Amino acid sequence: MEKTLLLSIFVFHWHFINALFTVDVPHPQYTVDYGSNVTMECRFQVNGQLKLQDLSVIWEKKEEEAKEIYKLHKGKENFTTQHSDFRERVQLLKEKLQLGQSMLQITSIKLTDAGTYRCLIGYEGADYKTITLQVRAPYRNITKRIVTAEHNKWELMCQSEGYPKAEVIWQNVEHQDLSDKANTISETGTDQLYSVTSTLKINTSINATFQCIFWNKELKENTSAILIIPDYTVDSQRTNSRRYIGTALGVFAVFGSLLLCVLWIKKARKDEESETWTNNATMKVSCGKLSTDEEEGNCRETLLENEKLKNVRIVET
Repeated sequence: MEKTLLLSIFVFHWHFINALFTVDVPHPQYTVDYGSNVTMECRFQVNGQLKLQDLSVIWEKKEEEAKEIYKLHKGKENFTTQHSDFRERVQLLKEKLQLGQSMLQITSIKLTDAGTYRCLIGYEGADYKTITLQVRAPYRNITKRIVTAEHNKWELMCQSEGYPKAEVIWQNVEHQDLSDKANTISETGTDQLYSVTSTLKINTSINATFQCIFWNKELKENTSAILIIPDYTVDSQRTNSRRYIGTALGVFAVFGSLLLCVLWIKKARKDEESETWTNNATMKVSCGKLSTDEEEGNCRETLLENEKLKNVRIVET
């Protein structure tokens, strides 16, 4: 494919070979993050006003079998032979061609986009240059979790995604290496990103501080997260104390209500007995002041009736 492509360009421009036409690249290497965009550039000689109908531009990715990314032949775009990996993800900034700049933009960069690219230009001669694209995926977002198994025994977990595969280093606040006590596993997803999960089981007290570090050796980058053992014991004691206080107040309220009810009943009975005694006493005094035996007898009969009614009320109660 490579020989055929180069031969076709050189044959098309055979009469311009001696013109010493050259292609240059201002940046022979690009490094971009996974999911971002990149614009790669190669430059050629225009020598005045560009004749678009005489210009041919080809971008391809160099592999065992080259993948065509973009083709402009005699000023017209041709996507019939474009590789499916780059379909609807590339465009050539045609407004830059007049300046002698062939700028290819690739969007939504994938890990598989990494590799070597060729920029071939045919215009008053023919030449090409290669560009290297490196794709990285830093372990920027770290998910962390702290779980307590039992008293002073804790399980610390850190998880993140990136590329290439990272090493996880555990340290305490004194920067002692605890990595040999951790269990680290990694899985590869469909997008070729590594999902790395590391778990550290350790005996320690509350408020102890630990750090998990994702070290990307190939890119010489590291990302870290801080984990602090929470004070669950104190929180639990406070919660229990609040529960005990609430229960005690509830019990006191119930007994207080019952006590007030009993006291109110006793007071009502006492007031009733006091009122009856006062009425009887008044009648006795009144009977003692009567002048005739008949009036005095009637008064005492009334007293006896009151006593009987009192006894009846007491029995009914």
